[in-house]
Amino acid sequence: MDGQPLILVVEENLHNLELLNYHLKSLNFSCICAKQGIKALILAQTHQPDLIILDMMISDISGGQVIDYLKQQQKTARIPIIAVIPWYLEQNSERLFLIGTDGYLTKPYDFSKLNLLSRHLTQLSSSSLL
Repeated sequence: MDGQPLILVVEENLHNLELLNYHLKSLNFSCICAKQGIKALILAQTHQPDLIILDMMISDISGGQVIDYLKQQQKTARIPIIAVIPWYLEQNSERLFLIGTDGYLTKPYDFSKLNLLSRHLTQLSSSSLL
């Protein structure tokens, strides 16, 4: 996909999915999108994205199940996963639902944090090309 880092966005809410897709593309990332966990698993296996942004509140299977499956598969085990959680769960000291993730974002989305995330991913991509 034109040498741009590929991000798999898993978001159940169509409006949020379109918003994330548009914003990430404006930052020069390629995106593939899924509204369900099962579809996300298939896309991750098929495309092996550079990063997965995963809404933990998807309804077909849990975000935790998606993470467990991805981390057990050789093709997807090393893909970084950024969990998306509702803002009110950020204060929860028991973040067991974040096990297996590489970080988290809260809803509503803070696009300045997405910009920081994109800089980090760009640095990782350029360093792996050396």
